[in-house]
Amino acid sequence: MSNAFVDWIFKKFSQWLLHENSPPKINLSNFDIVAKKIQMGDVILIEGRSRISTIIRHITFSRWTHATLYIGHLSDIQDSETLKRAKHYDNYQEDEQLIVESEIGYGTIISSLSNLKNYHLRILRPRGLTEEDAKKVVSYAISRLETQYDVRHIFDLLRFLLPWGIMPRRWRSSLFQHNALKPTKDICSSMIADAFQTIDYPILPIITEDYKKELELVQRNSRLYTPDDFDVSPYFDIIKYPIFPIKTAGAYHKLPWLKDVFGEDKEHLNMYGAKLDQFFQSPGFAVVGASTDRNKFGNKVLRCYVQNHKKVYPVNPNATNIEGIECMHHVSDLPKEVKSISIVTSPDITNKIVEEAITHGIQNIWMQPGAESDVAIQKCKDANVNVIADGACILNVLGFKENSI
Repeated sequence: MSNAFVDWIFKKFSQWLLHENSPPKINLSNFDIVAKKIQMGDVILIEGRSRISTIIRHITFSRWTHATLYIGHLSDIQDSETLKRAKHYDNYQEDEQLIVESEIGYGTIISSLSNLKNYHLRILRPRGLTEEDAKKVVSYAISRLETQYDVRHIFDLLRFLLPWGIMPRRWRSSLFQHNALKPTKDICSSMIADAFQTIDYPILPIITEDYKKELELVQRNSRLYTPDDFDVSPYFDIIKYPIFPIKTAGAYHKLPWLKDVFGEDKEHLNMYGAKLDQFFQSPGFAVVGASTDRNKFGNKVLRCYVQNHKKVYPVNPNATNIEGIECMHHVSDLPKEVKSISIVTSPDITNKIVEEAITHGIQNIWMQPGAESDVAIQKCKDANVNVIADGACILNVLGFKENSI
């Protein structure tokens, strides 16, 4: 086959492997804090969403499918030859935060740290690494720029999952051939492992005994390293910057937990999120069953809306004013801008409220815990009304504060 055709096949194959699923709306990692705290020489582990990530996850049994090396800003590079090579490779600004990575279809490249903003990340910091050695690690990584990515290496590792004896010899791994260490091709973890091994920094060394029974270290074949090995290494400190930090004892009690919904039930969670999004799109809201008693649930739900700066109307046939807001006596009295209502009544009253709400053109109904009625739920479904009635509480969703207003 011609080289042009082989290159075309490789390009299409790489594009297929790199196809990614959509990123989550909110990440577990706080990228802004990561960008502020990261240091030259840190290894960044990434939970990938591509097809190649799925293959690596299958091989390594780890969520971390890609590794990059943080090299800082161009202004941090003091070695003139290294800086010249870095600038020659790509035109980044002096204050741009940069990484070096080996990516399928591209080889070893310089990228912007900002490209990782929508990924779940983990920072691994080499313990005791001197500033001088950090610069050497960065220089080595930059010296590998434009090295091709070793796609075959992925499948060499995959072969370790298969019985050796049943495979034809020509299909067996090339990892231990005599030229296996020749730096003509990279993968993400092997390039970074080579960089650290140039300064004799340990990752997962082999520990042996010499003839005097004294312990000594032997470097591993860098091509056997995977992103997870940096995570397992006792010489790299795990640095985490979660989106919800726990800075003081017991702070986890104040996290904004969504009760009665479990992440394992992905389909339900996605559907639940869509229902909430639709519910809160209304320009106005109402609490049917609002109470003048601050100790009662109907009053707390009303105050929860107010705390979250939402336009809300209390509905109670026996009150004229609740929490300083004029009270409506019936759902039919509500202005047309109200498309979403929360019901805080007994189930038998809920049935009547739902009928009135459907007639009035209410599009979203949230039956708060204790107000649910199977008959009312079915009426909502028959009328194509968005109904939330699975025990979820608006106080948990919006975050009610008892001591606030």
